[in-house]
Amino acid sequence: MRSRWKVGIIAAALAATAIGTAAQTPPQPPQRGPASSALNYVPGIGDMMNSLVQPRHIKLWLAGHERNWELAVYAHREMQQALHTVGTVQPKYRNLTVPEMVESMTGEAMRDLENAISAHDAQKFAEAFQDLTDGCNSCHTALNLRFIVIKVPEASSFPNQEFKRP
Repeated sequence: MRSRWKVGIIAAALAATAIGTAAQTPPQPPQRGPASSALNYVPGIGDMMNSLVQPRHIKLWLAGHERNWELAVYAHREMQQALHTVGTVQPKYRNLTVPEMVESMTGEAMRDLENAISAHDAQKFAEAFQDLTDGCNSCHTALNLRFIVIKVPEASSFPNQEFKRP
């Protein structure tokens, strides 16, 4: 009788341990073949404009406006890279070639910005930045998206970053 009781206690302890371990193991997602759909996600133009380009547009302005030319060089390079990424990930939009659209609408202004930054010329920077912003809006208008209006930032939306020169 006593051995049955011991076996019962041991069995209950093992069962409790198994239940506790199962409760701690996170559920596994269902398998969908060799690659999940998340790995096949390709961001759309709007996704990339909102997440890559627009924040860099703001940071570029803030750096140049504060005459932090070292940061402006970096922000300009980041903006170029973001625009390049958009054209690489989405090379066509409505049967138009994205890299060509970007170049035709913003290329000259981006070169003028680079020159103004190199010259540490705040006035030329402001003019070139306005041209860049106008180029963005011209592209939106050409794509019948004139309701998307970009403007020169009035304030920082990055309270955790300093844009003034150190």
